[in-house]
Amino acid sequence: MSGAEGPGAGDVPLFSPRLDELLDAIGRGEAPNAGSFCGYCFTPLAGRDACAHCGRPVSQTPPADRIPDEVLAMYRALRRRESLVVNSFAYLGLTIGVLLFVAMVAIAVFYLNAAWWFLTLSIVVLLVGGRVLAGILGGIIGDDLGYRYARRKLAEDWAAYQASRGHSPTDTDG
Repeated sequence: MSGAEGPGAGDVPLFSPRLDELLDAIGRGEAPNAGSFCGYCFTPLAGRDACAHCGRPVSQTPPADRIPDEVLAMYRALRRRESLVVNSFAYLGLTIGVLLFVAMVAIAVFYLNAAWWFLTLSIVVLLVGGRVLAGILGGIIGDDLGYRYARRKLAEDWAAYQASRGHSPTDTDG
């Protein structure tokens, strides 16, 4: 998850890179959910007078001493959505590889008198084709689609969360 585009890029609230790392560490149980965080986007403040991610001064939005459970839940949902799409496309690639293998075995048995060379080729198609298709469908197509889908849902969740807190997603620093 990259926060390089900054907040509001494409109307998708991106967690700052530092918050992303911290949320991962909290999820793994390697870091406590405690500290000084921006009261708007929850990026760690590290003693600053303004958030390095959203630019809001501490005087405008008082810092939080922990990341709210709702934000942690949004982060877990983001990762779950990304994973679901990527894995679904990868399994689709494996399934296509298996179906190609079954079709080739059927051709070898029914039309080629179980030709050993064609059966060997079908095994190669199963092993290599399944892996390549899983990599292409899951690792390239699924990764892109999963990222965009999860971010779009995060944008919706973030907007609803900010609205429940009385913030507008288009709030500015002024």
